[in-house]
Amino acid sequence: MDIEGDEFAVIYATSPEVLRKFRIIVIEFHQLNYLFDKFGFKLISLTFEKLLKDFEIVHVHPNNCLKPIRSRGFIIPPVMEFTFLRKDRIVNKSYTQSFPHRLDRKNIPNKNDFPLPDCWFRY
Repeated sequence: MDIEGDEFAVIYATSPEVLRKFRIIVIEFHQLNYLFDKFGFKLISLTFEKLLKDFEIVHVHPNNCLKPIRSRGFIIPPVMEFTFLRKDRIVNKSYTQSFPHRLDRKNIPNKNDFPLPDCWFRY
């Protein structure tokens, strides 16, 4: 799903029954820098809570179209691609926490890439 910022509204409006019909969901989330905004945080949080009821995040890749934003001790890439796998399809929970993954590629070849900030995968 790459719908330029409307992914939050679409996921939020989609019933869990419809979402569960998918085994794998790949979404490019835009405007993640709105995590620093009270209302943006709520919408993003509700969207991820809904997805994470039935899915695990198995990969994240920052898009290098925009530089990451630093605020309050966090680094947020405004655009990132997430891969979700439905929980009942997971047979091995030992997926990589090495980023970038060896199969990752720059979204825009002539722009500098940047790594996934640790706050997105280390607790």
